[in-house]
Amino acid sequence: MTVLRSPRLEALLGRNLIDQGVLEYAHLQLLVDGQIPEAEDLDYKRDLYGNSEAEKRKLSTDVAALASTRGGLLVLGIDEDDQGRAKEIIDVALSDAESTRMHQVIAAGTAPQPTFEIIPVENPARPGFGCYVVAVAAGPRQPYTVPVNDGYRYPRRIGTTIGYLTEPEIETAYRRRDTARRDQATRAQQITEDLVRHLPSQIPWLLLSLVPDHPGEAPINAVAFAKVRPSYQGSHPWLIGSLASWGWRNFGLGQRRYVLDDQWNPEQPHPKRIAAHLHDDGAGVFAVTPVNHPDNVNDVHDFDDELIVMGILSGIRFLSEHAALRANVAGVVSLQMSITDVRPACQIVANREGWGPERLGRLAKTAEFRPAEAAGSVDQLSANGPDLVSAAALLAAEIFQGFGVPEAPQVTLEGQLRLPYWSGRRWRAEMTEWAKQSGVGVIEQVSG
Repeated sequence: MTVLRSPRLEALLGRNLIDQGVLEYAHLQLLVDGQIPEAEDLDYKRDLYGNSEAEKRKLSTDVAALASTRGGLLVLGIDEDDQGRAKEIIDVALSDAESTRMHQVIAAGTAPQPTFEIIPVENPARPGFGCYVVAVAAGPRQPYTVPVNDGYRYPRRIGTTIGYLTEPEIETAYRRRDTARRDQATRAQQITEDLVRHLPSQIPWLLLSLVPDHPGEAPINAVAFAKVRPSYQGSHPWLIGSLASWGWRNFGLGQRRYVLDDQWNPEQPHPKRIAAHLHDDGAGVFAVTPVNHPDNVNDVHDFDDELIVMGILSGIRFLSEHAALRANVAGVVSLQMSITDVRPACQIVANREGWGPERLGRLAKTAEFRPAEAAGSVDQLSANGPDLVSAAALLAAEIFQGFGVPEAPQVTLEGQLRLPYWSGRRWRAEMTEWAKQSGVGVIEQVSG
């Protein structure tokens, strides 16, 4: 299970058996053997949901209710006794078509869409049959609604049953959602400011922060530090190998966070091109300077357009990997992109074969920029793929628009790479290969 991490449920299912994130038939048998009862975070269904509108609404309601409470598991294919205890596994038919159908039903029947995962668990003695486990994350975007006729209902779990929010509870839930968003924005600002204090101020820096909707946990102690340090020091965060020389030279500690940068000279207190803070709750900040020659301070800072996009792509993946793999964060994370305030004006410059250096858009002052924002599933963002590219395109577009350029031409919101805007002498071949390995589409379309 990747969207839901619950110590209680993992203990019921056999913690040692699912440490690798694999849910097997034997785990579900433990529920029956232990006569585990339904609970606020655990719901059994003997059969699959049908195709009628009423059955589709039941599926959407059950998922929305879990998301609006504490998250949990909806297990299809387990019968219960009169006291709501798991009695018997009743294998249901498993197929890609049924998984897709349920996913579509939930997506169409809830608003906003909860974070969930449909996991088919096959009976090894009966191929093609077993149980479906729908893992639902506790939703930070509560309340979750289900359309009913011309209105909406707001389900939630009350013990083992489903109730519906009253009008005062609905209003309270929306206020809490707004408060949670402000808290995330405040958290992003705090951790970003912590990193900025360690950056040289004479050059501009792109700052990417990641804050989980639900904090994870990556305790920092002597044992953890000794284990984590070799995996970072000497490595690099980039998508492609030709940038490996811009890697992590220093790995240290701050309060409740790991501190990384690329400064090789111990007499120099500041990083040269990249830096990062990785916090013990899964949050993090990645900084990269988008100028090709950071040691040269000019009247105008030239932002390399490809380096902006490469930095955003690599930064999202790097921070998401820390959140998902080290802090066990599940569900949605919020991303925020900003630029440090520097005195000289800045402008985006493209350097591609046959085109020559080209200044794009207009001069801009970094103090005029507002943070760009995006969000996504931490599991999708930590994996190379279209979702990573789409999130990067969303953030990059806001940065480029600050310079009077409509979008970053290297990437699309549909999660594709535009090949003509990656320089052949630099990264085009490597990015083409990366896209091929990552299932990312590559198009020859010229932007605009």
